[in-house]
Amino acid sequence: MIADLCLVLLLDASGSIDQSAWDLQAKATAAAIADRSVVERITRGPHGRIMVMALEWSSSFTQMLPWTPIASAADAETAAGALIAHRRVQNGATAVGEALEAAVQSIRSGPDCVRHVIDISSDGVNNNGVEPRKPMATLKGMDVTVNALVIEGEYGVFDYYKDTVSGFVMSATWDGFGQAIKAKLQLEVAGLQ
Repeated sequence: MIADLCLVLLLDASGSIDQSAWDLQAKATAAAIADRSVVERITRGPHGRIMVMALEWSSSFTQMLPWTPIASAADAETAAGALIAHRRVQNGATAVGEALEAAVQSIRSGPDCVRHVIDISSDGVNNNGVEPRKPMATLKGMDVTVNALVIEGEYGVFDYYKDTVSGFVMSATWDGFGQAIKAKLQLEVAGLQ
């Protein structure tokens, strides 16, 4: 069955993210997916469902959540539980291009959706692997929007993502990450910029 949105969540697991920050990132993302306001937006869509998958990334990537349908609060809780239960594997360099290439492959092999969005969270610029320009060109050709949630700290990282991704960029501190990722998901589910 077709879904209103295929959403790929890319969570930064590079070396600059310590374990406490990783735990916050994963738990806040899970809480945002299960948030009542987000679920209400999902179920009000024309098809009443979205598909979500999640990858942790650094210089490589590991799947946290396979393509999972969300069409109810129970579905959202199941997806959130999988994110919380996942144990971090990555801890390498910040390979933004590699993460985007993994997202390309996930979307190509993924379900049928009206819209496709990649939601990348990061606190740093690309410093390893392929340059993001190549996968970004591929994603634009596939009509996939890439939005970024930038964790403040590294100089110039916000502008870097503004120049790199095709969609919107939001800024957050670790203290405000939970609110920011929830607001970001609300916009993405609703198809707003």
